[in-house]
Amino acid sequence: MKYQHGQALTEGLIVLLCVLTFFAAATWLGRLQDMALYEQHASRFGAFELARAGNIDNAKLSPRFFQGRHAGWRNRQGNALVVDDRIQVTYNRQARLDPQSQPGAVDRNATILREEWELKDSGIANVSLRIRPRATTPSEKTLTRTERVGWALDFIDSLAVSLRRHTAILVDAGHAINAQSAHERAAASNTAWQQIARASYAAGKKMAAAAMPVDTPWGRAAPVFDWFMPWAGKKP
Repeated sequence: MKYQHGQALTEGLIVLLCVLTFFAAATWLGRLQDMALYEQHASRFGAFELARAGNIDNAKLSPRFFQGRHAGWRNRQGNALVVDDRIQVTYNRQARLDPQSQPGAVDRNATILREEWELKDSGIANVSLRIRPRATTPSEKTLTRTERVGWALDFIDSLAVSLRRHTAILVDAGHAINAQSAHERAAASNTAWQQIARASYAAGKKMAAAAMPVDTPWGRAAPVFDWFMPWAGKKP
């Protein structure tokens, strides 16, 4: 037994070191997950901005998601983990769906209707974010026994990671801001509406020219030759 004196103390110190390292790693991982969550929000916001405005204002994107009270990601030394030069934003609208993936596929009439109804994919809005949290560098000097625990925690802080998030939105796939806009787009289609409507309007106007003199004594309203737009917002 005399050879085991102090063994429990040594084992306790080792376990304590492992527990401290575990808690430090848990908080470090939590900060990374929180940063990744805001990075995902930023990529979605950027994708919608690119889809609507055609461009992304980086001067607004970074302060909105990576600055302020919610973005208090710091290491144990109190230094900010995310700085502007560690945030990389890339975006483009070059990718497009192939004809087979478009509405109506490769059918000739479907191709014409896609053009007239503005259903043709004009470019997928792709936004990617990459964040490299600023890491600390462990000291390279010879460490004493009392400094080794701190070195283990510094090693966790210095782990180089790269967080990536990506969002893609299909743009101009037949979306309309309101019923009026949808009706205007549909009414402008020569194949689906105007070609047939012109012939019907011409026949209707001939009939109205002959019938209106007879209907005048009864005060009947003249026929309306717009059979589409008055229904805006009154049908799906």
